[in-house]
Amino acid sequence: MPPRLRNAKENDAAAIAALMLPESSSQGGTLHGDFPVEKISHWLAQAAADNMPVLVAEDDAGLLGVLFTSSSQRQEQPLAATMARLHQGRAPFYFYGPVCLAPRARGQGLLASMAQQLHQQLPGYKALLFINAENQASLRAHAKLGMQVEGHFETDGQHCLLLCEP
Repeated sequence: MPPRLRNAKENDAAAIAALMLPESSSQGGTLHGDFPVEKISHWLAQAAADNMPVLVAEDDAGLLGVLFTSSSQRQEQPLAATMARLHQGRAPFYFYGPVCLAPRARGQGLLASMAQQLHQQLPGYKALLFINAENQASLRAHAKLGMQVEGHFETDGQHCLLLCEP
């Protein structure tokens, strides 16, 4: 049976937190810190308040992946403000990520399916994503989706790339 995509619910927080452990997933962005259930619950509530989707992919064995979106209006975080500045204020856009896929999800086209679902839920919007410049696997995966490097910046001592949908 193929993976199912759906919008995340509050009761998915524990499964998402488990998926986001470094040993449990391939992370599509640059993530720092731990992701306890409380933090995930906060992210889910914030996304719901902003009417932004959080997608999960699952099969009968459990969660295969998660992709968060967040509003471009929420720029109180320095990273979000940097990304918006590099994008030069072109709108409408949303912040894409973090995205995490379980190792067993590889090769199923889940990232492309999630991106397509987001286009349906956020018509007319473009996605902005940052990744560590050294994360070549993520860069290749997002390049396959048509995302292009739009800028370079430093954060937490790391060289990062800003990717944008065309």
